Amino acid sequence: MSLFNRKSLRSEGQTFDGQGNERTGFIDNVFVNLEKGCLLQRFPYDNLSTASRVTVQEGQQMVFMSEGMYSDTFLPGSHTLTTNNIPFLEKIMNIPFGGKTAFKTTLFCVSTKRQRFAGDDAGWGVGLTIRDFTLSDEGITIKVGAYGSYEFRIVNAIAFIREYSGTEHGIYLDSFAEEFQSAVSQRVVPALSKFFSQRKTSITDVNNYLPELSSFAKEEVNEYLEDYGIELTKFDVEGVNPIESDPNYQKILAAQTEAGAMDLESRALARKRQREGYSYQQERQFDVMQEAAGNEGTAGQMMGAGLGVGMGFGMGGVMGGMMGQMAQGAANAQPIPTPPAPMQVYVYADNQQSGPFDATQLKQLAVQGVLTKDTLVWKAGMPQWAAASTLPELSALFQPQTPHTPPAPPVI
Repeated sequence: MSLFNRKSLRSEGQTFDGQGNERTGFIDNVFVNLEKGCLLQRFPYDNLSTASRVTVQEGQQMVFMSEGMYSDTFLPGSHTLTTNNIPFLEKIMNIPFGGKTAFKTTLFCVSTKRQRFAGDDAGWGVGLTIRDFTLSDEGITIKVGAYGSYEFRIVNAIAFIREYSGTEHGIYLDSFAEEFQSAVSQRVVPALSKFFSQRKTSITDVNNYLPELSSFAKEEVNEYLEDYGIELTKFDVEGVNPIESDPNYQKILAAQTEAGAMDLESRALARKRQREGYSYQQERQFDVMQEAAGNEGTAGQMMGAGLGVGMGFGMGGVMGGMMGQMAQGAANAQPIPTPPAPMQVYVYADNQQSGPFDATQLKQLAVQGVLTKDTLVWKAGMPQWAAASTLPELSALFQPQTPHTPPAPPVI
C-alpha cells in the first residue's frame, strides 16, 4: 500500500508520516494501492479534512464510516469530501481548523476485481441427496457428489464491509476462501436439488445438461450472495456423479439396461418389417390368423381356407360380425366330417370379397340375410361374377318356403 508521506501530500508544511503523538495537520490527498490478493484494506490514518481529495483507482471502491454511519460509495475517479457524499460531516462542521474542518473517520478501500482461488481452494465440491424421476413420477432419492469452479467479485463495498470487516484491518483472498466456500455451499446444495425436482432430469443424463445446470445454480447462488455484497462472475458445474453403492442408483441402472435391450430389439424388428414391406399391425394380424388356423375343428379349417384373411383385413361391419359369430360357434361345436368335394363359392358382399364357402356356410349366409339372390358370386369355371340366383346349386336357397299346416282334426 502506498501512503502519502511527502510534503506535497500534507497540509501545514508537516512532513511527518503520521505516526505517534507528534502528528499535526491533516491529509489532503488519499489514494490506496491494494496488494495482490487483498480484498479489503482499512486506511491507517484518520486525520482528514473537508478539503481532502480522494482518488479511487480502477478496480476499487472506497467508503467512509463514523459512529456507525457510512458515506456514499466512492467509485473510480477523483472526489472531494463534502456533506453531500459524507452525511455525518454535518455534525462536525463547527470545528474550525485553519479555515478547514478536520474530522476523524475510518476509511475502507475494497477491491472490485474478479477473484479466483488457487490450489486446493480453486474449486467447490458438495455432497447431497437429489430426487430422480427415472422409475416413477414420485421419484426416488439418490446420493450424489457435485463439483466445479467459480470466480467472484465484490460489487457492494458497504454490504461486504458490514458482513466481513469487523475489527479486521485487512481481508485477503487466502484467508477468505474457507468462509466464502461455506457461504456458497449453503446455497448450491438446495439449488442443485431444486434443478432436479423442477426439470425431472435423470441422474444418468445430467452430465448432458451441465451448462443449463451451471446457469441455474449461478442465478440461485447469486441471489443468496447479494446480501453479502458479492457476485459470482463465473460458476461452472463440472460434474454430478452418483454414489455407486447407493441401492437406488443400482435400481435405475438395472431398469435402464433392461429398457435398452428391449429398445434394441424393437428397432431391429422395425428394420425387418421395413425390409419385408409390412407394418406392426399387419404382423399382429398374421399372428392371429396363424394361431387360429392351427386350432382343431371347423374354426381352424375356415381360417386355413382363407376366411380369416378376409376377417383380418376387414370385410365390413356386417360381414365381420357375422363371421366372428360363425367362427365362435364353430369353435365351440364338435368337429364334423368334411363332405367330399365340397362346394367352393366366393361371395362379394359389402364391397368385400370373401370365401370360398361350402354349402353349409352358404346356407347360413342366406339365413342371416348376407347372401341374397342378387348377391354376386363366383366359382371355378364361371367366366365372370353372377347373381346367386343364377347358380342351380344356390337357387333352392331363395325359393319361398311353403308353410306346412296339418289338416283339420277328425270329428269324433
